[in-house]
Amino acid sequence: MRFALGIVVACTAITAAAHAAAPAGAPPSTLPDSAADGWRELPPQLTAPPSEGSFEPAGVAVDAFGRVFVSDDRLQRVARFDALGHWLGAEGTLGSDVGQFRRPGAVVLSGTLEIAVLDRENERVVRYDSYGHVLGVLVDLTSATDPPDLGHVDPVDLATDRGGSIAIADRDAERLLIYDVAGQFRRQLGGFGDRAGLFHGLSGVAFTARGDLVTTERARARVQRLNPGGRPEASWALPALPHGGALPVAVASSGRVAVADESSGKLWLFDSSGTLLATRSNLAGPRALAFAAGDTLWVAEGAAGRVRRLVCQVAAVDSTRSE
Repeated sequence: MRFALGIVVACTAITAAAHAAAPAGAPPSTLPDSAADGWRELPPQLTAPPSEGSFEPAGVAVDAFGRVFVSDDRLQRVARFDALGHWLGAEGTLGSDVGQFRRPGAVVLSGTLEIAVLDRENERVVRYDSYGHVLGVLVDLTSATDPPDLGHVDPVDLATDRGGSIAIADRDAERLLIYDVAGQFRRQLGGFGDRAGLFHGLSGVAFTARGDLVTTERARARVQRLNPGGRPEASWALPALPHGGALPVAVASSGRVAVADESSGKLWLFDSSGTLLATRSNLAGPRALAFAAGDTLWVAEGAAGRVRRLVCQVAAVDSTRSE
């Protein structure tokens, strides 16, 4: 088990005048850089013990007790860590039976004592309790009856809200699939397009504390915030994103929005309206993000085989300071 030493790392704070939230449909922009406050890395840093083999984090969630759950795309399993970073175990192998995975991805909380894992190539969402016991399939995207007209689905991300509602980002049809807490299909939102409320390169999804949906799009290079019915409430641009890879998003209880780009290793922190607060570079293939208490951010770095905990100390934005 390795622990970080709480080192100070570079962070970029952006003035409100330098970047305002773009109107819906605005083109991608290049976000400015300026020196300022620091990201602080907090212990623990999560890695697999040598006896557990290689580790490629692809999803991360943290519960109210500080326990961390991480999907491992290398060995097709879900790992568990306690609040101090100690390895508790891992469940799963390669396969298609319940309890096996083919490319496990996003991990989210499902209530207070359960987690849900996106099993991408098996096209399903699987429930586990906090001790690693598999509870069954919550959502089966291959079902011919619920609903009967979904067609092909390419699930790339998963989110849940405080009430247990589920949102699945379907990259193939550029839509969000919404399910209730019992895994029953309710509606779909979006569709292909560049105007507000539609998606072009849908990559990530997260819920806000109030039940809004926040999405990322790689081809369109933007973030959107939609109300629960799918109506666009805000939209802002990301830098041009020409390469592939994950574009995860997480929303803190304060409303701050974090977005990372797996291909460039960059991380951006926005306020709830889209004003850029901070940036971070040189992450090793960030594939998943999860906020915990105090706006601390867990970052799953697939290329480095680790999960780190960061906090960006941006107390306020100075609207008068020039670049």
